[in-house]
Amino acid sequence: QVTGLETQPRELAPRATGAEQRLSALCRGGSASGSSKMAEGEPDYYALIGVERNATLQEIRAKFRAKVMTEHPDKGGDPKNFQMLNKAYNVLTDSEKRSRYDSTGRTERSAEEEFAASFGGGRMHGQQRSKDADAEAVVNLDQRVPKPGSKGEHEDGFQEWLRQRDQSEMVMTDKDFMKTALFNAAEMATKVNHQGPVQHVLGSPKTDAYGQQMSGPVQVQAKPRPIKKTIDHDEVLVRMLAVPLDDSMVYAELGKSGVCLGLTGVGRIEQKGSRIEDYEQEETVLVLPQPTKFSSQRPIGTARTLLICHEEDLIRVPGEVLDELTPEQICLAPTIVCAYILLENFGAKLKPGDSVLLNAAHMSACGSALLQLCRLLKLKPLCILDLPGAPKNRVKGEYGSKGAWQEADSKAVAPPSVRQHYERISEWLVTMGAEEVFPDSVALLKWRDRNQRLLPKLALDGIATRDSTEQLIHCLKGDDKDSQCVVYGNGVMQPVEISPPLLSAWGGTLCGFSLNRWVHQMSNNSKKLMSVMENITKLVRSNKFTLDTVLYKVGEDAISDAFTRAADASDSSQVVLIFPTLQEELQNTGGGGGGGDYGRESKQTVAPTRQQEAAKPPEDEERDKLKTEWLNLLFTSQSVAAQSPEDPLPVMQEDGNMRSPNTLVIWLGDDTDAHLMKELLRRCGATASLLVLSWLQHPASEGMADINLSGPEVLDGSWYLRDRSSFENEDLDQLHDMELLGRSLVGAVDTQLKKVHLSWRNVVFCGFGKGAGLMAYAVLTRLIPEQVSGAILLNPIIPFPGFIAEKAPTRHLTPTKMFTVFGGRDRSTPANYRQLLQQTMRKFPEISYTLETSPDNDHSMKEQCIDVLASLIPLVMPR
Repeated sequence: QVTGLETQPRELAPRATGAEQRLSALCRGGSASGSSKMAEGEPDYYALIGVERNATLQEIRAKFRAKVMTEHPDKGGDPKNFQMLNKAYNVLTDSEKRSRYDSTGRTERSAEEEFAASFGGGRMHGQQRSKDADAEAVVNLDQRVPKPGSKGEHEDGFQEWLRQRDQSEMVMTDKDFMKTALFNAAEMATKVNHQGPVQHVLGSPKTDAYGQQMSGPVQVQAKPRPIKKTIDHDEVLVRMLAVPLDDSMVYAELGKSGVCLGLTGVGRIEQKGSRIEDYEQEETVLVLPQPTKFSSQRPIGTARTLLICHEEDLIRVPGEVLDELTPEQICLAPTIVCAYILLENFGAKLKPGDSVLLNAAHMSACGSALLQLCRLLKLKPLCILDLPGAPKNRVKGEYGSKGAWQEADSKAVAPPSVRQHYERISEWLVTMGAEEVFPDSVALLKWRDRNQRLLPKLALDGIATRDSTEQLIHCLKGDDKDSQCVVYGNGVMQPVEISPPLLSAWGGTLCGFSLNRWVHQMSNNSKKLMSVMENITKLVRSNKFTLDTVLYKVGEDAISDAFTRAADASDSSQVVLIFPTLQEELQNTGGGGGGGDYGRESKQTVAPTRQQEAAKPPEDEERDKLKTEWLNLLFTSQSVAAQSPEDPLPVMQEDGNMRSPNTLVIWLGDDTDAHLMKELLRRCGATASLLVLSWLQHPASEGMADINLSGPEVLDGSWYLRDRSSFENEDLDQLHDMELLGRSLVGAVDTQLKKVHLSWRNVVFCGFGKGAGLMAYAVLTRLIPEQVSGAILLNPIIPFPGFIAEKAPTRHLTPTKMFTVFGGRDRSTPANYRQLLQQTMRKFPEISYTLETSPDNDHSMKEQCIDVLASLIPLVMPR
């Protein structure tokens, strides 16, 4: 007979000993499950001790003690049997071993179980759910619906059927309602009032001689195109006001020619569909479409005068933002908020003083916003300024190895034009808040090695080229789970290439961020976008945040120049497209018509206009020539004011140390309060002498006195922004009066300096309003023979700062300090004027310029202004 694996006759098998027979009997005494355990190589420990499988710990111990008394070798028991009995007791009294034995039939862990227990602290180690449990979890509708004849079978069965239905089939939307054809959608369409063509900015892919698409900026043109004659019941007609020209437009991945560009912008609602209830006409909105519907390959086309879109693509602009910012600035909201969210989400673990690595701080409004926000958060931006035409030094090799960057060729020299651009942009970046600026990642790593600085934990890639992310990773801290590299820019639409060994050696996190997806991810994000803009508006109001924009009007300016400037990495200004009004569109198209070409009547009216321009009167040409010569002579030794100077400014007050002072404080304001001047002198100290002058009592003051600070041109900043080409006769007279008053100021101060035996290096200028503007002209146009020690100008009214910038090449070489303090509630010094003044001061590197804000001040001289002066005067006193 053969049973199991036995191949020998049973009578030939060796006879078992007594101990082996008792052990075999104990093993055979177990249950069926116990015999299955034996088949796996483990005996039935419950049978060895003589207890049931559900026995308690006390029962196991009691049985074990009884067995030990009989099976102990000293009592004549077999040693092997006693050893097995001890093992059974050790297994069944250990809860973990007993649980494993009950579930698997084994007392030792397998290799898989050992790995699962050690991985991630044991979080992957757990008992797998049995198939019986899976089977019990499956519930069929037939099991849940009551059977016929049971209690409540109809009602319970119907409710269960409702619960098991697809919920999406139970909801009827307005689109489903329209599909039922209960009424015709065409009957609910609204006719568009403007029936003529409007300007469109059209893009086409760049192709080679064989018609194959090439990488790089798109080919662009501006043309009038017709629009739809009606809008549907759920559509909105938006008259676009401003559209930012960003990388998504410059490097759009277009599949065909003639595609209207633009993914975002600001506009006003011109008309709305019959079912639109959340928006009203003339309401200002931000166009920000859903990324699942539109992308750079298929843009919504905001770069046009009239845009038809859906209401879910719009975000209402709050009134507080509208009151403080222009449409050209509001259209930059997505890029500014993108910078805010990047630092909030990915820089959550950064502390004040930590470094942030940026490579696109000079290329867009987002980079500029990142710099300014880092400065406000007391972070230290490290900027990589990689300009076209500069030597390309790249880190190549193993992460963290000095050989990866020490072998780079650093002897290559950039062309002179590139070096000039690098110096100019570097100076601007430092002014905006950058701690250090580097031409490439190799220079950064050498600087870090030389100064023993810690590498940053956060890098923000706004260029997104093939190797930009890889270069940033080389400059980030390694072996740190908090180290992150974030790609947030559209870049030049190139795939990012990173070697896997670099990622694994770095050990940080690489991720991307899209503001459009973030806004439409949750409904509260759109509200947060506008709340962030309200906070930014407060910063703009207090001159803690600036927005540098360059405007191009579609239909008038060369649109190709705008795209070329936006693609120029050496230009830090944000290009914004603005659009003509509907009245201008009608004039350009001859008053109507449904085509993209001008009508016959338009051609007849345009031709005489061009002939009139061609036949420009000789008188106008002579006038322009004389104006140019006059402006070139102003503030020079050949000007009329220099040849025929006026008397010095009248002295209103002399006070302080007149015998041996070391500082002469000059005050020139619009209105002089003797009490405030006494307080100012007291704050200056016992070694200072005070001289109070008046420009209002000078014969040349009439022009400045007539400037209406409440006029609309002053309040909106257009008066300050006038340049050489737009100057009128009254503006020329104003500049002549400024020179006369400036030279009279110099004459009065020079007389006082001789009296107290001091030089110009001991002079501190303090002024308010128009008087402060007069001081600024005297300092910046070199009317003063030597540079003064410093100047503190409160709410200065400086006419035409752009004209002062033309005088920048003829400047002093001696450094000086200048502070301008603007009132937060001063409407006569708008934000665009302050921004232009900052740009102008950058052209005077010998002047250390600082712009401050007094939040609660308006355009009036108060005791609070004396407090501001007292806090700043020690900083400008001669050393």
